[in-house]
Amino acid sequence: MRWTFIIFLFFYSSEAQVAQPPHALSPKELSSPTNVQGEQQSSKVSALFQTIENGIRKSAVKDFEKEFGTTVTIAIGSAERGYFSMNQAASVLSEYFSGRRLVSFKFSRVHDKGAAPFATGRLVYLQKGNQESVQVYVSLTRQDVRWVISQFNIY
Repeated sequence: MRWTFIIFLFFYSSEAQVAQPPHALSPKELSSPTNVQGEQQSSKVSALFQTIENGIRKSAVKDFEKEFGTTVTIAIGSAERGYFSMNQAASVLSEYFSGRRLVSFKFSRVHDKGAAPFATGRLVYLQKGNQESVQVYVSLTRQDVRWVISQFNIY
């Protein structure tokens, strides 16, 4: 009986130590929820920045005014600076663009990942016969289930 117990113990412990072959990941496991969410965020954020860029190119704030968050931080050089409601933000930016004739604009850098996506680019315009250039910075934040403009700086 004693030998039977020892033999049983030997075989039982040998089976427990046998290495299992590595589990091959399925395509579903490879596209983990965090990867898919990151790709979806990047796609939505890129599309939003494209909408903003197109609106700025046309000097048409109305094209992206629905994308403002409930509160937007705006800084325009030394002229305007503060926290604005959605409607106020649209009004302030419309006023800014109405006095300038746009020559060119393009976001040169777009960071569409993470908790605070942003884009920045050079805006060239004519004002009173002079060509001027400013930097535009736009950042987004998550509000409820969508991405919204939380900051709009022109300097």
